Amino acid sequence: MRAFGERLATRLQVGDWVAVDGPLGAGKTVLCAGILHGLGFTGEVSSPSYAIVHSYDPPEVSIAVAHADLYRLNNVGELEELGLAEERSGRITLVEWAERSGPGYTKPSHHISINPKNDGTREVIMKMDTHDASN
Repeated sequence: MRAFGERLATRLQVGDWVAVDGPLGAGKTVLCAGILHGLGFTGEVSSPSYAIVHSYDPPEVSIAVAHADLYRLNNVGELEELGLAEERSGRITLVEWAERSGPGYTKPSHHISINPKNDGTREVIMKMDTHDASN
């Protein structure tokens, strides 16, 4: 998952919204850590499940990144208070447990579903909207 994230980082641009979904232990944070490392971050990446959002800014990364974890949110109203969608234009936004945002909150430019298999492998499905990364 980390190597995949590092490769994906080379394709991401300012304004991209990356929705990452999958069950507990699927590798969502590892994928996000790979993206951050692919963008130049050299430190340890932890899940923002308690802080809800961790921010990474240049010079520690080549592009500003907001890394969010929506697992602990109780309702969409709490999500709106974070202002993730409004501040999208100047950074890349990585959102774990994106399905908790509800339909219509924001349209991801990349949607990644991670599905662990019984044999220890993972199926990764990525959908991209290459026509509109602004919503």
